Amino acid sequence: MFTNEFEFDETVTTILDDGGEFNDVEVMICDDAVYIRQWSDELDGWDLIGLSHKMYLEMIESRKYSEGFFKTTLGS
Repeated sequence: MFTNEFEFDETVTTILDDGGEFNDVEVMICDDAVYIRQWSDELDGWDLIGLSHKMYLEMIESRKYSEGFFKTTLGS
């Protein structure tokens, strides 16, 4: 399951673990970057990863390929 929220300056997608084993993951797409965060019970805080838009798109695209090295270019 997931939810989408469209804010003025970002889009937030929250991915929920149907089995309840993992904490929710939030993907925040902003004008300048993409952030992925998940609450850490051990840290009592957020684990945060920052990506460029290109890195985020490559992460999604990578699921379509087999093992190996690939170089991408973004269309105009």
